[in-house]
Amino acid sequence: MTRVLESGPRNHLWVRLSESVGALLWLLWRPSSVTILLALLALLFRVYGVQQANDVFIDEVTYAEMARQMADGQLPSILGSPFFLHPPGSFALNAVFIRLFGLTGTSMDLALQLRWVNAVLGVLTVVVCVVVVRRLVGLAPAVFAGAILASDPFVLRMDGRLMMETPAGLAVLTGWLIVLQALGQSPGRRRVLLEVAGGLVFGLALVTKDMTVMFTVVPMLAAVLWRRSLQPLTAVRVIACTLVPYLVYLSVITSAGLLPDFVDQKAVGVLRITGAMQMTGFNSVTGTDLVGRLVELSDRFGTSYILLALSVVSGALAATSRVHIRRVVGLYSLISGLVGTYSVLFGAAEEQFGYCVVLAAVVSTPVAALMVLERRYSARRLLVSAAGLMTVVSLALGLQARLAVDDGLLRARDFLTTRLPPDSKVGLTTVTGEFALLPHESWEVAPSLKSLRAKGAEYVLTQGRQLREGYGFAAPELMEWLQANAEPVYSFTGATSGDTVVWRLDRSKLDAAVEAGHTIPPVTGGYP
Repeated sequence: MTRVLESGPRNHLWVRLSESVGALLWLLWRPSSVTILLALLALLFRVYGVQQANDVFIDEVTYAEMARQMADGQLPSILGSPFFLHPPGSFALNAVFIRLFGLTGTSMDLALQLRWVNAVLGVLTVVVCVVVVRRLVGLAPAVFAGAILASDPFVLRMDGRLMMETPAGLAVLTGWLIVLQALGQSPGRRRVLLEVAGGLVFGLALVTKDMTVMFTVVPMLAAVLWRRSLQPLTAVRVIACTLVPYLVYLSVITSAGLLPDFVDQKAVGVLRITGAMQMTGFNSVTGTDLVGRLVELSDRFGTSYILLALSVVSGALAATSRVHIRRVVGLYSLISGLVGTYSVLFGAAEEQFGYCVVLAAVVSTPVAALMVLERRYSARRLLVSAAGLMTVVSLALGLQARLAVDDGLLRARDFLTTRLPPDSKVGLTTVTGEFALLPHESWEVAPSLKSLRAKGAEYVLTQGRQLREGYGFAAPELMEWLQANAEPVYSFTGATSGDTVVWRLDRSKLDAAVEAGHTIPPVTGGYP
């Protein structure tokens, strides 16, 4: 009897404790709680290391300067000429924050400050992704998808820089969420309003980056043709509204008398996208090894490569679903993956093109996995294990990416401004160096031995990877000459730019080389 009385309170305590744990787990597993937790995870990954985890990229300082121009009430321009290669959506967004917070400084300083905007937008993208996947296949797959997107190292790389892909990708995914909600409504006013809203959000993506037409309009047209996954009238309404923001943009250009410039630059853009003109991107560099480069980066972006590949496979499978909204998402992923594949094989294969492809893969892969389970339930353990492993590896790679210190150009600038005499003459050799560090009274672009001598340069700044892969003004041979004839006074090694080095020139060796005709002319830029 005594033992029963003694065990009663203990049993009661365990019951109360079990009930409390169960209640806590129930609260945490509610859709709103899960979404908030994943948003916090995404925020932690994006705000930590926002200044130092990624070296400054040429596009960032360019976009920051254009945002400043729009904040001052001007149309974007580059080197004094109107810029129409990309629409102004992201520049206008950043201009709002420049005005709102009074941001100032050089283009490089401005880019680093505006990175916070993309960090927040990246968090919102994770939230939208979770909601989309939960609507398509349920809460558990949405948790996996959200965790992977929150930590994917490639996505973190884009969200950690001032790149237009982040706002464009958010607009694409948000537009699809609204369209999917519309497709779940009965015909009527509410459905029409949702279709209009979805189209306008797609339009925001379009005025942020034209290429998003392949991730919005093209999949909708395909959905009309593929098993009537989308009603023609719905597609007409959404696409018509998608064009509205872009037509407003065109009207502003036309009223300013700049339409011919717009047409000329867009023609060049189309040639670049199709690969008919190779100016930038991986395919523009001769003698490169795509497979070797992918293998080299697999320890940093391995999970990202898997997602890029899954965009086509998962998209194709999801496009065969019996559920029409899943077919639509499948077509969106399939076409996104095919566009990414084409750009790698034939087009302007720039890494940022993969951002929207990864978003599509994260949304379509849970749909494809559920379809596999419906046909073969015995694969459940394998699929759950694969999803868990993918999540864990993605979290590990994402953590590694954010803990990295890769801010060589910023550190080099600090060295140049604090450790050298203020009037020291410095020669710059890369496009990134030009846009990020100029104007400066005694610094100039000098990408050849001839120009270094003519401008009286005492020091020269090089970024190893850009010059080695043909993305700078100077020829790769200049690096070899500096290694043999100059003294490195500052060096930093990072994942983005390789060795960022400040060299002290030996004037006698420089003079002798030029007089002997060994000038090492630049590869681009029109500099002597």
